[in-house]
Amino acid sequence: MEKRGLVGMLVLAILAATIGGAATATADSSSGAAVAKKKKCKKRHGAKRKCKKRDRKTGARRTPVVRATLTWFNGGANDVDVDLFAFDSNGGVAGNGTDTIPLTSLSGDVSGPAGSETFTDGLFTRQSSRDLSFGVCRSGRGGARTDFTITYVTADGAIHGDSGTFVASSHFDYPGGAPIPSGYCR
Repeated sequence: MEKRGLVGMLVLAILAATIGGAATATADSSSGAAVAKKKKCKKRHGAKRKCKKRDRKTGARRTPVVRATLTWFNGGANDVDVDLFAFDSNGGVAGNGTDTIPLTSLSGDVSGPAGSETFTDGLFTRQSSRDLSFGVCRSGRGGARTDFTITYVTADGAIHGDSGTFVASSHFDYPGGAPIPSGYCR
């Protein structure tokens, strides 16, 4: 009888050790797989599946964010040109078909009775982002009333919106930290 009890306890001890070792091995292999995956991602920059870029300062993933959207409507005048402008703290400007702000994109320049333009920032992260200011400029020969709406995101991630009306050529400024140069709207 004693032998049976001892053998039973021994079997239970081996079973417990096997289950504990398997759990440890699984935990080690899963964390090892994550490390291997990270290393594999680093080594394979040219592969089809690219690594997500991370911000050097914060380690956060960079996600392109539409920082500003402008839409307008005027009821039919074709000679109206409304433009979205973005300004960074280094003096870069995006607007009216040009973009000198690094790692950003501006949609094509649109004119006519209605339209929309967007500005996308490729460096935006939740932890840190660059200060940008925005401007809306209307140019054109006609004096047709033009209504617009702008939605923009400041560096702190807050979403702002405004709407206005142009009766003639003029501009509206939306400061967000970067200086807005005078004379950007001709």
